[in-house]
Amino acid sequence: MINKPQNTGFFWQPLGGNNIDQYSGHCYHYFNIEKNELDELEQTSILIDLGKFDNHQAFGIENSSAAIPDVRNLLAPTGNLQALFITHSHPDHLNGILHYLKAGYKLPPLYAGKYTFMILDDLLKEFGVAKKDYPVFNIIESGDKLKIGSIEIETIASSHTCFDSLGFILKTKNICLYHTGDMKIDNSTYFRKPTDLARLKALKDEIKYVVADFCQVFQSGYTPKESDTFNKMVSLIEKSKKQKILIPVYPTHPEMYLIAFLSALKTKKNVVFYGNKDFYTYLNLIIAYGISFSKMAENKIKVLYKVNDEIDKLGDDYVVIGTFNDLHEKFSATEKNCFGIITAKTFFNHLCQQLNEQKIKYVNAVQLPELQGYGHGFIKDYQEINRILEQPTFIPTHAPAFVIDNFRELAEHVHLNLIEETPLNNSIYNLLEDKIEKVWSKPAKWLIVIYQGESANLVEVFQTPTAGKGNLKNTTSKKRNFRQIRSYLNKIKKGEEICHN
Repeated sequence: MINKPQNTGFFWQPLGGNNIDQYSGHCYHYFNIEKNELDELEQTSILIDLGKFDNHQAFGIENSSAAIPDVRNLLAPTGNLQALFITHSHPDHLNGILHYLKAGYKLPPLYAGKYTFMILDDLLKEFGVAKKDYPVFNIIESGDKLKIGSIEIETIASSHTCFDSLGFILKTKNICLYHTGDMKIDNSTYFRKPTDLARLKALKDEIKYVVADFCQVFQSGYTPKESDTFNKMVSLIEKSKKQKILIPVYPTHPEMYLIAFLSALKTKKNVVFYGNKDFYTYLNLIIAYGISFSKMAENKIKVLYKVNDEIDKLGDDYVVIGTFNDLHEKFSATEKNCFGIITAKTFFNHLCQQLNEQKIKYVNAVQLPELQGYGHGFIKDYQEINRILEQPTFIPTHAPAFVIDNFRELAEHVHLNLIEETPLNNSIYNLLEDKIEKVWSKPAKWLIVIYQGESANLVEVFQTPTAGKGNLKNTTSKKRNFRQIRSYLNKIKKGEEICHN
């Protein structure tokens, strides 16, 4: 075992998100050790994100509800964690907060965007967390600058699938790094700020490291633009010549609500929002955030927020946006009057089965990948970041270790500098001006959350491979990923792809 750091330096420790073979449960510990005026060592310690790991069932713990990163040693009274920054509102970056509060832990002040806190507040109310037990909420926006101890933090807008998604620029006396959060460089985001490339350009002489969301980095080209998704939906609606269009959307991805609605508006089709509890929870939060679908309709189309007798007045000419399966009962959907646009590869399989049974034609994201909408950069997004920042060192997150291992030859070919050793959860790295040193390593743990009544109990388990187990199957196998990356590398070598240098 390597000893924990006792000397000055700026350190990074992934506690979730640098998993063996799956993607979620994000949590990243940054701490800076400097000498004060009395020549004593002082440590500033912050976290970025505290999410949940989706595949808790894979650990085989009876009655489990979630798995979360183990940050107990950082929390008061024994730890000195001073702040928790949240990049965005998705459960794999946010929901660990809920379970720690339900387990009786006190958290430091939180820093996040307005929409992120709206989601968190709704979640805490749902689980009955008393207001007195809330940590302090500090709303931040892109461009804000603040200082926690010896670390300066600047927020920077990131293109993702939800409102107020942020990255962070962290600075100490000697080091400046960019923590991307979940990010792509698409500048066509609807009602949300794109990734602030201008600010990155301004900081190109300072940023040495990019702690980067590499979730989709093995995909060729640029991330599909949201404007491409919009244009494809409009085209499909027009070409279908059907009265009823079904567009199911992920509940947690507001951008798909917006794109689907704008597509209906463009084609002058009425809109019916309809779905399960989760769908309406997020729909109501989107509206509370300030998005008025009724105002956008401008009397050009009618908008219903539930299925009732008013639907008869729409003349069977409408788009259904939501999460739904009861097609025939609610919408009298038939082969003659209906067409489906499925915005995911597997999430809506049950709906696709119903469409097949009723011989209703549809297209999905397997056939047309741009329908899915992406919140993560593809390889050319990172080549662009690499060009702007003039070849910083990338420290990959949000990807299984085998993705990074497989990616190394391709990274070298397109001149992306990667950290020498693929990082895994719980290791600690000293970020020096000219190199990265691993200074401590120990097997990582997850905490399995088990609810007994109103309280949450936490059970330790060591991080182990979990692909193919539990309810979440790993959609990117090691072999398939290797073939994808090898195929793309061969295309580049043959001159079929032009990459930034």
